[in-house]
Amino acid sequence: MMKQIDKLLIKAQQLARGGMELILAMVMPEGDSWAAVAHLWDGIPGHTGRTDTTTHATMDDAVEHIHALAKEYPNSKDVPIIVDDL
Repeated sequence: MMKQIDKLLIKAQQLARGGMELILAMVMPEGDSWAAVAHLWDGIPGHTGRTDTTTHATMDDAVEHIHALAKEYPNSKDVPIIVDDL
């Protein structure tokens, strides 16, 4: 029952945000600051996605921005976010 409710919530969120979902995000140093780069896409082959790039004073702020985008644009496959220090 909860899985069905979760699927309905994800579908409602997709409709509310125009179908865009977070497909790739990374945080990288940029001079004395940190860049958070997120790629959003509607999942339709041939459609161009959107790139959201922001600059932050700290790495933690940049990561927090990515987490906020992940909540705003959840992916349709319920794929987990992997945070790793490469």
